[in-house]
Amino acid sequence: MFDFHFSVPTEIYFGEACEEQVGVLMRAHAARVLLVYGSERIFQEGLGGRIIASLENAGCTVLALGGVKPNADAAYIRNGIALARREQIEGILAVGGGSVIDSAKAIAAGVFFDGDIMELYASPEKQPDGFLPVGAVVTLPATASESNATSVISDSVTGKKIMRAFEGSKPKFALLDPALTLSVSRFQTASGGFDIFAHAFERYFDLNRQSSLLDRMSVALMREVVETLPKVLERPEDESFRSELMLAATVAHNDMLGPGGDFACHEMSHQITESFGIAHGAALAMLMPAWCEYVSHHASQRFASFFSQVFQVKGDQPQDIIEKGIAAFRSFIDTIGLAQRLETEKQDLAELARQTLDGRPFVGYGLIELTAFDIEQIYEKILHVVA
Repeated sequence: MFDFHFSVPTEIYFGEACEEQVGVLMRAHAARVLLVYGSERIFQEGLGGRIIASLENAGCTVLALGGVKPNADAAYIRNGIALARREQIEGILAVGGGSVIDSAKAIAAGVFFDGDIMELYASPEKQPDGFLPVGAVVTLPATASESNATSVISDSVTGKKIMRAFEGSKPKFALLDPALTLSVSRFQTASGGFDIFAHAFERYFDLNRQSSLLDRMSVALMREVVETLPKVLERPEDESFRSELMLAATVAHNDMLGPGGDFACHEMSHQITESFGIAHGAALAMLMPAWCEYVSHHASQRFASFFSQVFQVKGDQPQDIIEKGIAAFRSFIDTIGLAQRLETEKQDLAELARQTLDGRPFVGYGLIELTAFDIEQIYEKILHVVA
């Protein structure tokens, strides 16, 4: 196993009505709070009002900034930075899912950076001079942004997605009440659930990790999603299943499963999202079986182990297990209602691959390096050209 540094400083509060503690928790870090959220639904359902009341009862002054869109738009973030500076905001509370929390983290960093937010995210050598403290109330579990250092933002003009990891932007606390996910749509639940699966999947296929313990932990999480996500979709009102999925989301991508990861599928999914407007988890559902088909011969024993443990596939030879396993993988995706092909007009696959690489020689950092040619071949598997 390679060396690493592991830290999850975020305080996790999990369970029924835990969001009622938000005022006291936020007041410990800030008196002037910017409430960042997506749609007005949080107020229509009463959550927004309860949160503001809790904050004000704890002695906080609250300014609200709604309108976060999927993929954390840079224009919104610039507006938030300007507001935070003008109103002398001392801390940010994000109420929502990954895009909301990513937006809050970007604002928290951008307030202390003398330049544009896209410049900060696109320049690995640049750092802000500090960070506003961030808290999170999670309503859509998927990305684990509530307890990791990563945030992904999108250029307002081009739609290009850029990721940065700032240790200082890790939320101080995260409140996870499964009841807050009951109104999440079927598609969002399926897409977010597949993203959870993907975070463990990417780690499992990083062969540089060389840890049987981390492998078993990653397999356990993937197996949990495979078993639980269909149950959540079948019985959306059952909080017990939603509880398992919500906890899995946080565990899958905040270093509790260890460092590293191949992340070739994630890199390609960002391009699919940018080019076609497909939700992140839905794009991953298209790409990952195709990726398995394309690269499994490079590590047949690894893939056979994956399919036998996660999808309970049996067979006499690795290739037999892999073939049955890919079919089982696709069947799981069908069961949760996500598409595996994207109908589109004729595409320049070479250009899509070039955009995916964005100046890099390859993507994939744990199993196999995918060049432009390889990326084209995988895109060809998922893009169905219609006349």
